Amino acid sequence: MDTRNRRTAIAAMLALPVGMAVAADASAAAPKGKGKAMDMAERLDVMESKQAITELLYAYARANDRADEALLRSLFWPESTHKHGKFDGKSSDFVGFAFKIISGLKYACHHISNVSVEVKGDRAFSECYYFAQHRRDAKEGGGEEDVFFQGRYLDDLERRDGVWKIIRRRGLSDYTSAPQPAATPYADWPAGQHSEKYPNDDYYRMQQQFQAS
Repeated sequence: MDTRNRRTAIAAMLALPVGMAVAADASAAAPKGKGKAMDMAERLDVMESKQAITELLYAYARANDRADEALLRSLFWPESTHKHGKFDGKSSDFVGFAFKIISGLKYACHHISNVSVEVKGDRAFSECYYFAQHRRDAKEGGGEEDVFFQGRYLDDLERRDGVWKIIRRRGLSDYTSAPQPAATPYADWPAGQHSEKYPNDDYYRMQQQFQAS
């Protein structure tokens, strides 16, 4: 193969991945049988919406862990409905029900993962997994105990005036551990080295400093 032919072959090989990527992007933007391809503004709106909804789900975990009732309520539209465990009613009532539990915990930690979001204009549907730990006073006998939970949240969301909030939540509880006696009481945890509840946690102080700078 002469020099010119080698250069032509190399150029073709280098161009192949780019061409494949463009074709894949076009295919993804316009699936067969699902209408026209989205333009750049529409694709950007979907990406921003997915990010906003993901952050909302993370905020739900933070509100639980910091016992921040105002933040927890701000994530649901006033008429939002809620079904989780034995509870079936309005989300605003669920927040009151859940906060009675959360506020009495020594410590809580909720992890959100496997976030999946579908967006259609001002409506969206999301799924995420949760894993949680609750440190509480032992229900039987003295001392404290840890309980661990796993499950999923399925949410319908709506965007109003540019703000995404949950309009319907279905919570699924897939696993609850047996209470495990705590080896170290919460009061013995080193002061100033662990998370605290609203408004004492450093998150709020540092966030205010950041926003003011």
